[in-house]
Amino acid sequence: MKPQELKDFLQASYEKNATKTIDNYILDDKLSNLYGKVYVNHDLKNVVLAFRGTGMENLGTDWINNLIFLVSDSGYKLTPRYQTAFKMYKGAIKKYKGLKFELIGHSQSGVIVNNLCSDKVNNCISLNPAYKNAYLKNNEYIIRSTGDVVSKMTVPKKALNSLLYPQWTKSIW
Repeated sequence: MKPQELKDFLQASYEKNATKTIDNYILDDKLSNLYGKVYVNHDLKNVVLAFRGTGMENLGTDWINNLIFLVSDSGYKLTPRYQTAFKMYKGAIKKYKGLKFELIGHSQSGVIVNNLCSDKVNNCISLNPAYKNAYLKNNEYIIRSTGDVVSKMTVPKKALNSLLYPQWTKSIW
């Protein structure tokens, strides 16, 4: 996936009325929802599921999911936020059987991408994910920006890992 496409898909994931097409990918209105968008390109036989980060709708109640995640990884899977993402994922897998899948997410949705990432998915990409001791799969990639608060909190672990494991190239820190 090109950087601009990643940016466009993630931006669309935040929009209530997301753009109908991104680089010949067409929005699936039936599977898309408040927390994520499904785009399909039949020519490339590829589907992109883009999950957004924490939002401020409903008086900011989306932040409660973050608090649940801080307390319990398994508890997070019981939240309406995760369940909505899981339903979208299962629906896309069923509807677009035989196509390649890309999961992308930002911030809180990095947890969702990490949990849904499997061998059914070509690539799982998270931008500034809110991970805590997550296991990174072989098809999973993390992009971190230096100005992100979540990324800044991981600097000590990153610095320590780079000293202890200088050859390590695929890091969750």
